[in-house]
Amino acid sequence: MASGYIGSTRQNRDLPAREKTATKKHGRSNPTEEASDPWDLIVRNLRPWNSYWTWRDKPIGERAAAQDILREVGCKVDGLVSREMGLDPPDCEAMVDGQWSGIEITELVDQKTLERSLKALKQRAIGKEPERPEGYFVWGAVDLISRLQEHIDLKDNARLKGGPYERYILLIHSDEMFLDRESVSRFLTGATFRARMISDAFLGLSYHPGDENFPGRCPVFRLSLAPY
Repeated sequence: MASGYIGSTRQNRDLPAREKTATKKHGRSNPTEEASDPWDLIVRNLRPWNSYWTWRDKPIGERAAAQDILREVGCKVDGLVSREMGLDPPDCEAMVDGQWSGIEITELVDQKTLERSLKALKQRAIGKEPERPEGYFVWGAVDLISRLQEHIDLKDNARLKGGPYERYILLIHSDEMFLDRESVSRFLTGATFRARMISDAFLGLSYHPGDENFPGRCPVFRLSLAPY
C-alpha cells in the first residue's frame, strides 16, 4: 500500500484527562496529586518541549498513543495492554482488527534540538538567560525519510520477547514543529520503506486544529513497506 495520509474527525485530544484517570486506576497517583489542580497535574506529567505524545509514566503514554493512532486509521483495537518491563519488545499487545498483534511505539524527534531546548527551559526556570535559546529542527524530505527508515530498521531487527503475532505494528509519533500535515504529505509522496518483520507502520502527528475545510484531527500516515 502506498504511503498516504489517514485521519478521522476529532473535536480534541483528551490525553491528559484520560491519562489522569488511567493513572488513578492503576494506582500510580498519590493523594497529593489527586487533590491538586488538574492542569498542574498535567504539566507535571508532560515533557516541557515537544510534549504532545509524552507522559511521565511511559507505558501509559505508549498505550494512549497506540489507541489514538490506530483508531485514527480505522483499526478496531481490543485488549490493549503493555508488556511487563524487561519483556519488551514489543511495547504492547492487542487484538487489532481481529488479529493478535505486537505493537511497538517510538518517537520521531531531533534529539539534539530537543536537548538544547530542554536545557534552555531549565536555565530560564532559575532566572538565567539561556546560552542557546529553544529551537526547532527544520525538517526536509531527505531528513524525514532517512530518519523513518532508521526507526524501522531498529525495530525491525529487534528480537521479540512475545508472540507469535499475526501482525507486528510500528507506530511512530512526532510533535515536531515543522512536520505538519501538508509538509509530511509532500515529503512522503512516492516514498517506500524496507522491512522484514514489521507488517504495518504508521506516522502519527500531533493534533492539528480544524477550520472550515479541515476537521480537527491527529494526522496519521501509513508508510509504504516493501521487503528487503
